[in-house]
Amino acid sequence: MGDSDELPGSDSDIVVNRGETYNHAEHDQVEVTGIWKGVEKIDKAHHTDEKDVVIVRYSAEINGEEVDELTDTLDEFLQSIE
Repeated sequence: MGDSDELPGSDSDIVVNRGETYNHAEHDQVEVTGIWKGVEKIDKAHHTDEKDVVIVRYSAEINGEEVDELTDTLDEFLQSIE
């Protein structure tokens, strides 16, 4: 992929997938359970500077209990897993 117009490590290279696990700065291992843009559910999202807000819902184990209704904006989530 040497002829890509995107720079390596640019924000557009970061993808979050529903059903995948990530190492979160605050909650350790988390699993993405949903990604929403507006009112539509989507399967994956790229970092974007668009005005539409993308929400990431994820689950984590907190104090020995499974919590599955944690949410962040996509930007907040990406900052937490980088």
